[in-house]
Amino acid sequence: MPAFDLDMLHAQLEQWAAAHHHEGVTVPRPEVMPGHAGLSFGFRVEFRGEVVEELVVRLPPKGVRRSGNTDVLRQVPLLRALGAAGVPVPPVPWFDADERWFGVPYIMTTKLPGSTYQVRDPAPAVADIAPGEALGQAVEALASIHTFDWRTHLADWEEPKQLEQEIRFWDPILAKSADPAWITMGERVRDRLLAAMPANGDVGVFHGDFQTNNVLFHQGRLNAVLDWEISGIGDQLLDMGWLLMMNDAASWAHGAEIPELPSFGELVGRYASATGRDVALDDVAWYRALAGYRFGVISCFNVMLHRTGKRPDEEWEHIAPSVAYLFGRAAELLG
Repeated sequence: MPAFDLDMLHAQLEQWAAAHHHEGVTVPRPEVMPGHAGLSFGFRVEFRGEVVEELVVRLPPKGVRRSGNTDVLRQVPLLRALGAAGVPVPPVPWFDADERWFGVPYIMTTKLPGSTYQVRDPAPAVADIAPGEALGQAVEALASIHTFDWRTHLADWEEPKQLEQEIRFWDPILAKSADPAWITMGERVRDRLLAAMPANGDVGVFHGDFQTNNVLFHQGRLNAVLDWEISGIGDQLLDMGWLLMMNDAASWAHGAEIPELPSFGELVGRYASATGRDVALDDVAWYRALAGYRFGVISCFNVMLHRTGKRPDEEWEHIAPSVAYLFGRAAELLG
């Protein structure tokens, strides 16, 4: 991905702020937000030295079809409905399909105080939160997402995604893997997932990338769940499987870096209690395997982009040794 022109964005934000607030407001230089959630930039609107608004603008890449994670406007009804129901998400004060401001549609969320939480290496601002406490609060927030009444408030938002559709989505991406051996491992896991799909799972809003790296903490408490680009309606244990996979030492080449955590059975029990659902750790095993398969395929593809120079990012070289672990752990969980 080519470097983004922050100078141009800065000028565009100043024009946008003057039109949406009043003449005389200023916008200091925007900052690139951390993570891999696309084009996301934090900025302030100021007037005579006072902060009027602090926002995060999310933009889709130019020249790509607007669907799924590149359709930023699809998040607006979701976030507003969740927020109205008391789910901890950032407010959405501004959005527009009008491309005159940035050359693409945009969504702006309120920039909330706090820091996301990396279990392996928490930032200083959240280092006083124990990993187990961070995960416990995250599970409570996940329960509030999963018990949201989507049929009443988001009935026309999206069609529910079927599990087979989710698995098959990754086929063409796996085929572009950097290593043929990874393709073979991935296909074996995929076939076993398809052969053992669970039935009658709870369907509703899912986040799609639920992990503490996408959860904002402030003063010891969870403040918001961020980065809803790949959310949807579907089998909700996808999220629990993803959260556990991300913190499962057996799924990672560098798993020894993961600190001592509550047992996964305890976390699933907390989820079951908060949702009022009958869910045990064994019920999540297939979803943990799916999560390992998904991130294994994502890693295969991004390692290819890195090694071919199409999208250099050394982080994927660090992740590359874990591909075999992700697929291997998924196979183990499938029995």
